[in-house]
Amino acid sequence: MQILTGTFVGFWPTGKGKLKFIRLRDGEQEHQVKLPKYMRAGLMRELVVGMGVKVAVRWHDHSWQATDIILFPGVELLVSPPALAKSMAATQPACRVEVCQKGNCRQQGGGELLQELGEMIRAQGWEEWVFLAGSGCQKACKQGPNVRINGHIIHHAEAQTLLPRLAAQVQQVANQHLGCGDR
Repeated sequence: MQILTGTFVGFWPTGKGKLKFIRLRDGEQEHQVKLPKYMRAGLMRELVVGMGVKVAVRWHDHSWQATDIILFPGVELLVSPPALAKSMAATQPACRVEVCQKGNCRQQGGGELLQELGEMIRAQGWEEWVFLAGSGCQKACKQGPNVRINGHIIHHAEAQTLLPRLAAQVQQVANQHLGCGDR
């Protein structure tokens, strides 16, 4: 067992969008540590970007896995403010996009839409600003594929028509992080 000590800089989603990992920075190095299920919900409420963290870890299946964690506020930040702002974007994305993957929506192109949106988000460099995931039924099966963006459902969704909406969301949050307001 090893102890990693540093600053919490954000959560890291899996390919399916679940937040199973924390990102921990100790000086110049950043570590991804997988959290056991029983720790995840509590830590998602407790962890704040910039908080000091001490994690007991073990190396298992090609990644660090947490066995215990101690949080301590008020430590000297080991992360520069620009890096911290970038990490905050990954922790709290500007836009949450959920593509229905059930029944009719999947048959009407929901699977392809999820894949296409993922490719577009990567091509635009928005991975830290847009959280993309498949979802359960959105209760509008006859109007599929359905996509929920920050709680708002869009019926008969197509990637090309969603791109401007995502661009506006990302631009708005980027402006706020850079102190530009809504210009």
